[in-house]
Amino acid sequence: MSAIFVILLTLFVIAVSSVTTIPFSIGLLAVASVLFKKSWVFFLAFGLGLFLDLITLRPLGYTGLVLTIFVFVLFLYERKFETQTIAFVFISTFFASLIYLWIFNFQQIFLQSLVNALFAILFFKLLWLKLGPRSEIT
Repeated sequence: MSAIFVILLTLFVIAVSSVTTIPFSIGLLAVASVLFKKSWVFFLAFGLGLFLDLITLRPLGYTGLVLTIFVFVLFLYERKFETQTIAFVFISTFFASLIYLWIFNFQQIFLQSLVNALFAILFFKLLWLKLGPRSEIT
């Protein structure tokens, strides 16, 4: 059941990311990394990045590399901090969006990062209610 829910959220993120410049995929990856703590999130990050590169007509692999590094950093910090909190999801998504938007030269990066972090909290709460507060959700 959780796999179907994640697939639907991923499709929603891809659809919205093709319409707007807000990188909703970063929020989805932050939530997936925090809740699932599985290695398939790396493949999801790279796949989303490749697909976003195809949509935005960028050279293949740039976005995938940035998203994969972001997931790697989140996995590094999961042992040092309590990651399954709203504050961690908000801060990590905000700073990752800020860096992503700065790297790819977007406009109004602060506002877009703030909106993305708020949507990440919404994704987090939605998945938390759907899947339940377990230490490692499978």
